[in-house]
Amino acid sequence: MLTKRILRAVVRRLPLVGGYEIRPRSSKFDGRAVVRRTRGIRLRDTRGLSRIHYACGKHFLPGWLNVDSYRQGPAHGAAFEALDLVSRHPFPDDTFEFGFAEDFLEHLSQVDSLLFLSECRRTLKPGGVLRLSFPGLEGVLRKHYPAADWETVNIAKEEAYTRYEHLHFYSRDELTLVAMHFGFTAVTFHAFGESPHAPLQGIDQRATQRDLNTYAELQK
Repeated sequence: MLTKRILRAVVRRLPLVGGYEIRPRSSKFDGRAVVRRTRGIRLRDTRGLSRIHYACGKHFLPGWLNVDSYRQGPAHGAAFEALDLVSRHPFPDDTFEFGFAEDFLEHLSQVDSLLFLSECRRTLKPGGVLRLSFPGLEGVLRKHYPAADWETVNIAKEEAYTRYEHLHFYSRDELTLVAMHFGFTAVTFHAFGESPHAPLQGIDQRATQRDLNTYAELQK
């Protein structure tokens, strides 16, 4: 480590190099290798449940299959599975009637959100609905970017992005574009707690974010 620091310090003193930031190269992503590695993934038992709650955190929905990277508290009898939501989901095609994810999408980079949404669609039954609740770009701009001056945008970067490790905020138009491109048949937007589907009514938890969040339902 010390040798690397010394080498970088020396290189920066060279003409035509000192003005550039020197960073280690990131490893190359091999998508085909990932496809081969996950082709034979062991499918999980959904325990007869037709509803899935993504990135559940400490909020476990009874009667749903709650999933997250690890269990963060007692499930109190609710079904729970630990899995990586930006990898291949270990469920067969056309498994779930309803899906729900609250305040998860904004923690994904754009490319990882595409992986997540594509797997959500694959594992939904035809006509199934995925409800997404997340800070939308429209709400983020209203709340955190009232002006475009240097001070405002830097404070907004800290408050809207880095403080909570947020990476990407979807606008309604962008989400619709992605969803329709991936084969969802309809995208609708709703108010906090409201849905035309009974299992999705009153499911949103964070009432304090109702003016910030977007509430979208994607139908397969």
